[in-house]
Amino acid sequence: MRRLAEGVYRLEEAGFVTAYLIVGDRDLTLVDAGPARRLPRLLGELKANGYSFNDVGRVVLTHAHADHAGGLRPLLDRRPVKVYAHPSESAILSRREPMPPLSGLLGGLLYGVFEAALGRGAVDSTMPADSGTPVRGLPQWQVLHTPGHTPGSISLYEPVRQILLCGDALAVSGGKVRAVPDFLHHDPKAARRSVAMLAKMDVDILGCGHGEEVRGGAFRHIEAVAKV
Repeated sequence: MRRLAEGVYRLEEAGFVTAYLIVGDRDLTLVDAGPARRLPRLLGELKANGYSFNDVGRVVLTHAHADHAGGLRPLLDRRPVKVYAHPSESAILSRREPMPPLSGLLGGLLYGVFEAALGRGAVDSTMPADSGTPVRGLPQWQVLHTPGHTPGSISLYEPVRQILLCGDALAVSGGKVRAVPDFLHHDPKAARRSVAMLAKMDVDILGCGHGEEVRGGAFRHIEAVAKV
């Protein structure tokens, strides 16, 4: 577990995916649940750092891909908690609708492999998380609709300390903020618009769905990506 700021941590046991923990006054919030097979290690990481799964009040999903949401069904089987997701992702989480395809053939093939390997049981009940809709228990955080990777991708932003958790809108590799390749997005044009929107925000600390955090003036890195 790595500290981004007071009460905000990057969880390291979700494998190649990054989940986050937000410590509130009354309970805990998980941002993404990782793949199903990594859930025991993720919960073990919480315990090893003095936190209990019994204190988790909600899970906020940045999007419904199995590498971020696959652990949700087995997590709920252990103990019911509220799940917040964009309304566009709810039907996908419940399996009433399939995940919209990725734009490229290679991306589609990779997605199919990920879904089969990482697993994602149905989740029937979610609370809406969208721009302008606050998440109960996270009064200091704003939900931003950042579509493109999926239609209902969201980010979380804490304006006081300028912390952005952006899911797969961006990625970090080799210590550098990078655009996610077009073939891994459902709608590359919408994804670029989302990055352009994020580039206009004051962001000091950035946490993405893949890779390490960026501290100090992260907005400069996002601006550089948006200009490419």
